[in-house]
Amino acid sequence: MTLVLLLLAVGCFVLMCLTKSLLLGAVCMLLALVFMVMATLMFLSSRVGNVNRNANILSAEELRVLREQADAKRQGAGTSTTGGTQASDH
Repeated sequence: MTLVLLLLAVGCFVLMCLTKSLLLGAVCMLLALVFMVMATLMFLSSRVGNVNRNANILSAEELRVLREQADAKRQGAGTSTTGGTQASDH
């Protein structure tokens, strides 16, 4: 549909350039502008609609792990505490 609107806009521009009538030229110019805006909005809406919004949301478990890591960094525990907890998990 976007391609059809773009082709209509190009057709209106061509007709605008070929016409001798000022009124018909103005109408074609307005129609071409409307078709271009509609095509752009349709293209953008299709691009935004394809984005998966849940891809960047962290689960509760991932969030907990990140909080624990941030707390460990703040307390200055360093890598020695992290290595010890990883060894006890295995």
